[in-house]
Amino acid sequence: MSHGDRNESLRGLLAEANWSAGELAHAVNELGNAQSMRLKYDRTSVAHWLTGSRPRAAVANVVAAAFSRRIGRLVSVEETGLSKTSQQPESHLSDFREHTDPLQRLVIVARLDSSPTARSGLTQLTYCLTAVPAPDWKHGRLSKTVPGARHRAASEDIERIRSVVNTVANLAESFGGMHGRSALATYLADDVSRILAANASDAIWRELFNTTAQLTHLLANMTIDAGYHGLAQAYYHTALDLAQDAGNPLTYAIALRAMSSQALQLGHHPHARSLAESAVDVAGTNNHGPAAAFLLSQLAVTHAYDGQRRSAILELSEAEASLELQDSPSGPFNSYSRAGFEYQRAQAFLALGMRAEAIRALRISARNREPHERRASALTEFQLGEVLLALGRLDEACLRWERFLNHSRYVRSARIDRALIELQRRLHSYKRQRQAGAVWDRLNALLSRRDLRAY
Repeated sequence: MSHGDRNESLRGLLAEANWSAGELAHAVNELGNAQSMRLKYDRTSVAHWLTGSRPRAAVANVVAAAFSRRIGRLVSVEETGLSKTSQQPESHLSDFREHTDPLQRLVIVARLDSSPTARSGLTQLTYCLTAVPAPDWKHGRLSKTVPGARHRAASEDIERIRSVVNTVANLAESFGGMHGRSALATYLADDVSRILAANASDAIWRELFNTTAQLTHLLANMTIDAGYHGLAQAYYHTALDLAQDAGNPLTYAIALRAMSSQALQLGHHPHARSLAESAVDVAGTNNHGPAAAFLLSQLAVTHAYDGQRRSAILELSEAEASLELQDSPSGPFNSYSRAGFEYQRAQAFLALGMRAEAIRALRISARNREPHERRASALTEFQLGEVLLALGRLDEACLRWERFLNHSRYVRSARIDRALIELQRRLHSYKRQRQAGAVWDRLNALLSRRDLRAY
């Protein structure tokens, strides 16, 4: 399409979505800002698109995602009429999934991600709705022989990576995904890739790939928390493939669950539900204990967003029963805390309009958080304050927001940054009241010292 040609495809999508040009611009800004893109389009921008101009490729992806969320079906970039015939540098980066070897793919992207100069192209990748991976589990490779390898991997190598898995998970919860993210990318690209360039027995090989999948999953979590949803999605897909090669359906299912959470965070509710259902299918009916609780609680939340109250309540009950089978927490991929479950239960209750039950669950969640879980504690306290304010209980909300600020000052996270900005918006009308004014002053003092990435 040359500049000046009418974009009838986009016009048709606007009609199907029942959106004005201004409403599309607002939806694109909102979805782009959730991915730290700082978009400021208006109806004039959309008018230009309708007459043939095109935004950059990253924005075109956001437009497609916005329509997908509004209409309830997958809308491709090509369908919007905003795709460009010539490949952009960004599209070369997004094509890295075509590498059949997930380890090679991981090394390429992680190495770029660990470089301050090369990282910008990756962080501009946008989230795209893709087909949900099939739930029929297929085992990956059985072994690998590396010609000329000087090293043979052993159990000690597995233990080193497992130790990093536990350390990274704790650091991310203590200080947020922006802290140490590039260091993890470097570790994967250099240290882990060297270990996996060795020969190994089948058992060692599978466990090395499984722990690498877990580390890649954690890097994806941190990347979301830094506000880079497109890059995080790429890491999740790599974690899936690594888990497949490891022959570990549970690690695979947990990655699908995380992808469901990401889709839900971005407002893609049907896609989130499909991913959650696939996660439960992959894990299988014989899956019990904390992993089952973890997967079922996410499925319950997605069903709650879909208005399936009975299914959501039943799945929450099943998840709680599975949670009781947990012996003792031992790591981020084989345990599920009561605090985490109650937070998920609250999300389901809120989606179902059950505010009193949600408040009760959030209080339990906050009370059971470990001291190092500052990020999760901050998000729990912030949401509890939001629900209390919606019920007119301002003083109680302010007490919760004081705790939110106590945790937030330690945490570097795009999601926390968005919560801080949202709190500023909500408190503006109450800032002259005594308790709200004290929170207002603390909040603005914190914001003045903070380099916000979210907006």
